[in-house]
Amino acid sequence: MIEEMQLEATALLAAGEYEHALAEFSVLREIRARREGPYSVMYLSNLHDAVRCMCHLRRWSDSEPLSAELCHKYSFTHAAAESDAVDAAKRYAWALLQLGKPAFAADVYRKTAAALTAAGDDHQADRMLALAQSLAAGHRIAPDGPGEFEPV
Repeated sequence: MIEEMQLEATALLAAGEYEHALAEFSVLREIRARREGPYSVMYLSNLHDAVRCMCHLRRWSDSEPLSAELCHKYSFTHAAAESDAVDAAKRYAWALLQLGKPAFAADVYRKTAAALTAAGDDHQADRMLALAQSLAAGHRIAPDGPGEFEPV
C-alpha cells in the first residue's frame, strides 16, 4: 500500500498536480515518521517533495517551517554541499524572502555559500554569496523563470 502511494505521489508531482501530490506526500510523511522515524531516508524524501509542492503552489507560510525542518535534518544526514541539502536551503531561503524575511534568507545563502566553498564549488558559492550581499544591501531578488518558482 505505501509503495503504491509513493508511486502515485511521485507521478502526481511529475505531472504538475501539486495540490494532489502534496496531499499524498503529507500522508506518506506521517506514516513514515511513525514507522521509520523522522530521519529515515524516505521520510526526508517525502518531506522534500512536500516542500517542492508547496513552493510550486506558493504556500510560503506552510513551506517555511517544513523547509527549516528539512534543512535542520539534512544537516545531520547529508553533507552541506550535497545537491539535496543545497536545494533545500535554496527553497528555505526563497520562502523566507517571500515572507518578508530577507535578513534570514541572506543568512541561509551565506551558510550555503560557505559549505559550497568548502566543497570546492566556487561558482555556485559565489552566486549564493552575491545573493546574500544583494539582500544585505536591500535589493530584491526575482525568480529565475517568468511566473515560475525557481529557487536561486
